[in-house]
Amino acid sequence: MGGIIDFSTDCPWQLYLFSFLHLFAGLFMYFIDVSKFMTLAGTPSTETESLMQRVLALSMLYVGVLFTAITYHNKRSAANITTFSNVALSCATAFLASCVFTGNASLGGIEKSWMHIGDMLTMAILVAILFCRVTQQGAEWAEKKAIGEGLGINCKTLLLFFLPITILKFFAYTDFIDPKIILADGLEMTELAHWMWTLVAVLIFECAMALSYTVFFDDSEGHEVVVATMAAMTLLAGCSVYSVQGYMSSWMGMNGSGLWIKIAVMIGVCIAAVVGGRMGGHRAGYSNV
Repeated sequence: MGGIIDFSTDCPWQLYLFSFLHLFAGLFMYFIDVSKFMTLAGTPSTETESLMQRVLALSMLYVGVLFTAITYHNKRSAANITTFSNVALSCATAFLASCVFTGNASLGGIEKSWMHIGDMLTMAILVAILFCRVTQQGAEWAEKKAIGEGLGINCKTLLLFFLPITILKFFAYTDFIDPKIILADGLEMTELAHWMWTLVAVLIFECAMALSYTVFFDDSEGHEVVVATMAAMTLLAGCSVYSVQGYMSSWMGMNGSGLWIKIAVMIGVCIAAVVGGRMGGHRAGYSNV
């Protein structure tokens, strides 16, 4: 395989397309008030909708960056790319289903007809592209690695800790947590804000799938890549949420110094895992620190 994207036969352009669509959507929602043209009313976002849009944009960017990092790390292994494409196929299918059930605004849904059709068509094409990659003749598949090997103070252990938390967070977002508890006093959930909340749950599912692939199929170097990516995105998320933290309730612990304490702890844990992994010799190609 050549550079990042060379469109050669072995280039994982399907996965890069998956990542690009998430990155594009994240950047778009970060800078554009989608409420003005997404719904039939066309009104500016309320404080609640602005908060949820920022969280949704960051979640899109998180997934896009995470999948890009994993794809780039595995781009020279056709077997790993096939397996990871299968993971992305599951994520794209889940996202397509979420687009379908969003609904056309003229029929009681959320989105204007042209936007709803565009979203469904885009995700349907992505599902077809990933399906063709996974089912191509002679496709190689990665072998599952033993979970219990190479554990310790390293990135693999940290990812094994994060994976069940992410899965639990997915179920919490879909069923257990009332989204109103994250809002500051006086703010109410709108239909659009609630839709954004549920879409974040889909993106959490995608993160869980990416972490599952890394834990079960990737090597120690890939574990470190994912941990470093998570640390970088945590810092970006903190800086981005800072401007809208006034819309969050104190229950979230995002007000004042609480936000930066959480970020510092998360980044500190990630650094400790990377350093510990290198000192333990679990990352091939690197000398001990």
